[in-house]
Amino acid sequence: MSLLTVRHVTVYRYSRQVGLGEHRMMFRPRESHDLRLLKTRLNITPAPASLRWLHDVFDNSVAVATFDGSTSELRFDSTVALEHVETTRLEYPLEEYSQNYPFQYSDDELPNLGPALAHHYPSDDVRRWVGRFLDPSGITGTMNLLRCIPAAARRASKAPARRWRAGAAVAGISLFL
Repeated sequence: MSLLTVRHVTVYRYSRQVGLGEHRMMFRPRESHDLRLLKTRLNITPAPASLRWLHDVFDNSVAVATFDGSTSELRFDSTVALEHVETTRLEYPLEEYSQNYPFQYSDDELPNLGPALAHHYPSDDVRRWVGRFLDPSGITGTMNLLRCIPAAARRASKAPARRWRAGAAVAGISLFL
């Protein structure tokens, strides 16, 4: 079992006072058989006129904030404490068609997976980074891939943390921090 704390801070700074529209946020992960939320905190500055929570069609918790007045800065500060129960299983049951990568999802699965499969930030750096986990034969065991990529990401995340001055890093940069 691992206890994790995830803090996410987003700050928007404007060169002049602006009126704020409705903001939708997804800071809260879904609980599951191996993930339990222990504590959540969401601070918004300036304080919203209203804050409500709803579930989207995938059962994600979505916070919806509306604001009165104007501001030159908007800040979201979310902290989530989690308990993650790790499995010791080395192999997960996979569908027969997905034993080796690359594979084709079924027509029934594609409508839900389509947006996740799109390359939102195409990058040669990301392609090269992922390529080191792929077998030169063109067929890679899916379980091997599912073990290698997260392990490499974990190793990379133990490197000294670096802070960006503004904005979020794109995937190609994040992999090499």
